Amino acid sequence: MEDMEKKGRHGKRRTKGGLITMPFIFANEVCEKLAVVGFSTNMISYLTEQLHLPLTKAANTITNYNGTASLTPLLGAFISDAYAGRFWTITVASIIWQLVKKFFPLCPTKLI
Repeated sequence: MEDMEKKGRHGKRRTKGGLITMPFIFANEVCEKLAVVGFSTNMISYLTEQLHLPLTKAANTITNYNGTASLTPLLGAFISDAYAGRFWTITVASIIWQLVKKFFPLCPTKLI
């Protein structure tokens, strides 16, 4: 083993990750934050003007939505790591997503 270290045979270096992928991660985060801010602004306008909710209730609804949207990935990660595994977590979450989309179409007046 020491003989290999002296000759410089340490194996192939991994070239994935690190500083090469960092700009893509930052760009993804920036786009996500812009989408969240845009969604919140449009949703406040929709809830107050179309559904005639008071501004305080509309703001509370958006805050609850943003909090739930921020915590569900943590819940999914915990379930995936502790119990189910990545494949089964993604599979079950996708099935739940499809069922919700089928039985609750985009009709906010029925959900509120």
